[in-house]
Amino acid sequence: MTRPTRRPPVLHAAVADRMRNAPGTWIYVTTHPARYSAQTTASCIRTAQYEAYAPSGAYEARIQPTETETAVYARYIGAAAQNGSTE
Repeated sequence: MTRPTRRPPVLHAAVADRMRNAPGTWIYVTTHPARYSAQTTASCIRTAQYEAYAPSGAYEARIQPTETETAVYARYIGAAAQNGSTE
């Protein structure tokens, strides 16, 4: 049995910054071998449990199955979106 390859950590601050520079564009964040891990990461992005994605609601996140893993994508929708503002 082979050991899974250790992945480098996600630099969430850098990824969040890329999203803020391209509002509305879905950007790849990471992949996980287990779907539930990808769902947890997506939830942490949406709710700003990762500090880089504050305030809560400023980012959307989704998961997308691949052949062998589950990818996480997110996009910046703006802090105003959490209040329903269109400014």
